[in-house]
Amino acid sequence: MSVYRRVLIPIDSAPGPQAMAPAVRRIIDNGDTEITLLHVVESNPWSGRAGHALRLMNELEVLDRRLYRGAGLVRRVEWGRAADCILGVLRSGGVDAVLMTAAPGGTDPVGAVASEVLADAPCPVLLEWPAAHPVNQARVQPVCCVLEWDGNEEKVLREAARAAECCGTPLIIVGAAAMERDVADLRAFAAEWRDYFAPGAKLHVEAGNPGAVIRRALRLHGAGLMVAGGSREVLLAAEGECAVLYTGCQKAQALEEFELALGRSA
Repeated sequence: MSVYRRVLIPIDSAPGPQAMAPAVRRIIDNGDTEITLLHVVESNPWSGRAGHALRLMNELEVLDRRLYRGAGLVRRVEWGRAADCILGVLRSGGVDAVLMTAAPGGTDPVGAVASEVLADAPCPVLLEWPAAHPVNQARVQPVCCVLEWDGNEEKVLREAARAAECCGTPLIIVGAAAMERDVADLRAFAAEWRDYFAPGAKLHVEAGNPGAVIRRALRLHGAGLMVAGGSREVLLAAEGECAVLYTGCQKAQALEEFELALGRSA
């Protein structure tokens, strides 16, 4: 049974049916889930708005069954700025997760709209990359959970355990130690969290730069989904590797990184 019963998908920010990662499809496209397909029109209202909305609804109806096979579907059209409309729907409640696709622009590999949703969403964000390594459908793709020891451990582990259960795949906890001499202590610390919140999960702990450690772990284990909830650096480690389930961040530094990416004043 899916724990993400109500999923919002802005269709202009959603992956195509062939691009969607298998782990993401297992989470959102099943008989337990209701998907709201949101189309945002970034223009001012006009007198023909009602008729235009009806045409969009008809187009969505033709499109949606080609994309999503198992979930119940709801169609919605909003007028305004994309990020504002998406966040407005999320803040109105009744949404368990939102699916976005990165839209690289300039030096930002995530894109302005997805970055803003990641920074401000009140629910977990599933993030797909526009290009990723080919998926070996015959290989089990585990869920990798990244812990940064920043106060998000319980939240991230719980979400990762739910996602792994939903996908029916193993869970691997990933941690990066600053120095080689710290690996044993960090592994023991990670094991304590694992035993309490995700018994049975495997551990991958090594020394090195966090981004590099995470990327190696994702490739080594052939991860289908990475669950994280901290810094932007961790999020970007999954670029081109696998989809991300981002739980949100509590750490002030992590929030500041997203603010800077959005060009907001610190």
